[in-house]
Amino acid sequence: MKLPFRHHGTEARTRGQAMVEFALILPVLILLLVLAVDFGRVFFGWVALNNAARIAANSAASNPDTWGGTGTVADKNAYRNEVLRDLQSINCAPTSGATWTAASIPDPVFTSITGTANAYELGDRVTVNLTCRFSFVTPIVGAILGNPFIFHAESDFAVRGGMINGVAVGSAPPPPPSCVDAVVPNMVGLSVSSARGAWTTAGFTGSFTPATGAGKDAETVTAQNTSPSSSVGDCIPKTATVIMTSSAASGCTAPNISVPNLLAMTVATARSTWTGAGFTGTFTPSAGSSDADQVTGQSAVSGTCQPPSTTMTVTHSAAATPPPATCTMPQLVGVKQNSGQAPFNGAGFTGSYTAQAGSGNYTIQYQSLIGGQTYPCTSSVTVGPVATP
Repeated sequence: MKLPFRHHGTEARTRGQAMVEFALILPVLILLLVLAVDFGRVFFGWVALNNAARIAANSAASNPDTWGGTGTVADKNAYRNEVLRDLQSINCAPTSGATWTAASIPDPVFTSITGTANAYELGDRVTVNLTCRFSFVTPIVGAILGNPFIFHAESDFAVRGGMINGVAVGSAPPPPPSCVDAVVPNMVGLSVSSARGAWTTAGFTGSFTPATGAGKDAETVTAQNTSPSSSVGDCIPKTATVIMTSSAASGCTAPNISVPNLLAMTVATARSTWTGAGFTGTFTPSAGSSDADQVTGQSAVSGTCQPPSTTMTVTHSAAATPPPATCTMPQLVGVKQNSGQAPFNGAGFTGSYTAQAGSGNYTIQYQSLIGGQTYPCTSSVTVGPVATP
């Protein structure tokens, strides 16, 4: 029997041919792999640089006073260090040196679009430009695109921080005042005259019972009942009324009088409370420019029994100014210019509504006050036909 003929020479030639082909294509595969790595590094650097630019512009838009108001060197360094933390992990270097430092981070650029000389107001624009240089691993890519390769990132934000009519605002809407009416004070334990002063000092305009001259001023309050019904610390309308239950003050025998508690009253109210309780001694300060100040201390201790001729000296300071009422800005973008004022005033704003020049009754693409945020109700708004001036 004859065995089949084997072509050993053909198989050897096939294996040799495959090795030669692999050797020829291997450099091409390696080059493609390195190119993929290089392009991946470029893309990562571009994304990271754009992210850092957005963080920088967002920070500057929320804190414009750092650059155009009361900002200090420390405030500006805090901004640069915030941006630096993002740039230190990037795979490209600044054009000014080998590594990123606070000094290599450029200042943001503010542009006024509201028609005033101040470029740091709400609605103005802030732009941050960052540039870095990237070194390729693959010489052939560097020869084509340039080595190092320079690329830029730019981010633009609307200024949404700063001060409006003395009220600080930021990226988050400012909280509304805790009470826009009046807060019920605790008057139990005070003399009726002192309670009357505390009631008016709190801002209430409704009636107080018993009234002055009813012979109850020296008595001690044992209960208080408001209409509408409330508890101490509740916020109720300023027109609410109150009725006091009182009893004769104990511990004082005629002609001595119980000293009222004058703390937190205005100087004018404290003076009338002092004389209303029956004291004839001098009250200092006398009537004058300090009447609107708030009493912070008194020389005669409240609750003690003193003769009518006792004198009273009070310390005082300017009363705290309540925060202005705030209104929520409606979203006007997308609304016709002629129809924008109605929702603006309907939200409670009393400031001016200004429409920038444009073609006809244009659709609003820009508003200087951000929709959905709260501002003092006296604020004004400017609208325009350009989304990003």
